[in-house]
Amino acid sequence: MLLSKMGYILSELFMMLLVIALADGILRFKRGVGRRQLFTDNDRRKLKEPIRIRASAPMRYLRYSLVIALIVILGAMEIAVMSQFGATILTGALLLTSAAIVRWTLAAS
Repeated sequence: MLLSKMGYILSELFMMLLVIALADGILRFKRGVGRRQLFTDNDRRKLKEPIRIRASAPMRYLRYSLVIALIVILGAMEIAVMSQFGATILTGALLLTSAAIVRWTLAAS
């Protein structure tokens, strides 16, 4: 029983490291083609500046509720479709989808 769980953990750990290495390689390749730094001042500015949303509270709450609803609905669909591929692949897909939804919804303001 313990060995079967260890095998599952080891295979998922290998897959997680593979996904991280692949994402890191893609980022380094994209930055290397343009001869840019890996982490620029523009990246630091984007990480530290607050999200620009209009001050009207009802609109802000509507956008936040839209983000939550989209993430829950699409997350449930992804879990139903991609759960067979393993926890690492599913986690990466959920993270990318959630980040894209948040960016698309909140950047539109």
